[in-house]
Amino acid sequence: MQTETSIKLAVRPFTADDYADITRLHNANFPEFSMSPDEFQLDDSQRVEPCRLKRWVAECDGRIVGFAHYEQMPQTYHPRKFQLNITVDPEFYGRGIGRQLYDLVLGEVQQFDPIAVDEWTRSDMTWRVGFLERRGFVEDMRMWTSELDLTEFDPGQYAAEVAAVEAQGIQLRTWADLGSEDQSVHQRSYEAWLAIRADIPIPPNDQRTETSFDVWWTRTSRPDLLPEGYFVAVAGEQYVGVSNLWHSPVAGELRTGTTGVRREWRRRGIALALKVRSLEFAKAQGYRCVVTENETNNRGMIAINDRLGFVKRPAYVHYLKTFET
Repeated sequence: MQTETSIKLAVRPFTADDYADITRLHNANFPEFSMSPDEFQLDDSQRVEPCRLKRWVAECDGRIVGFAHYEQMPQTYHPRKFQLNITVDPEFYGRGIGRQLYDLVLGEVQQFDPIAVDEWTRSDMTWRVGFLERRGFVEDMRMWTSELDLTEFDPGQYAAEVAAVEAQGIQLRTWADLGSEDQSVHQRSYEAWLAIRADIPIPPNDQRTETSFDVWWTRTSRPDLLPEGYFVAVAGEQYVGVSNLWHSPVAGELRTGTTGVRREWRRRGIALALKVRSLEFAKAQGYRCVVTENETNNRGMIAINDRLGFVKRPAYVHYLKTFET
């Protein structure tokens, strides 16, 4: 069993000068979800009331070797539920840094009389998994991340199925086609997202909260969104399905955001057709790969991704710790 070797550590509140360092640590631990310092800062700036966020960094000999924060998510906000993030430089695992940061953050959260805290980790990070389980966290959800090698992807294989969707009178368009600055395009996309998100899996202890158009638009109109990679299935005046692509800080990589179809329009091949069109676009633009993520019980979407050639990586695991109320 690995044992901890303590070091002299200084923990202090996070400042804006620390974004480059915490980004470095995040990316070293979770390369599948690599970020840039600008993205990290943008995420923080878009925090909406009443969602809380507070962060600390840990230094050893003037070097930032860990960070931690608690936060609340606007789409699943609850005043007494918090998501934790305890991240340590891999070169400093087993030195007691995670323990000190966790004790600090959990102590700070106690002022809000929490009923639950949660944290994500990757299934193959055994040290991190053990860290959470020893502290009473219990797994309640898993999510695959998967990657498609676009050099091996042939969109022509699916041409007949895309044509079958279009033969139903459904147009596969992009924001760039429809008018990426058109407010009606944004409004219809928001309405489609509202309908679709009800069936997007979330941790079982969470409940969705109302998300206004303004909050959705703030999160959507980011510089990493590709308007020409935001695909919409249009039937008459209604948007019945969406699939969108986002930039990644990893060279040659794009990431899939939401892919989904309104319930009454499912089982018509729309989701597959949207994915094919988006992947065809990515390949034509010279990207090397596309990365996506799916809750492990989302069989319909996983089946589509498997068929398209996505290869699964180790799963990300959601851990929950509850408190007596």
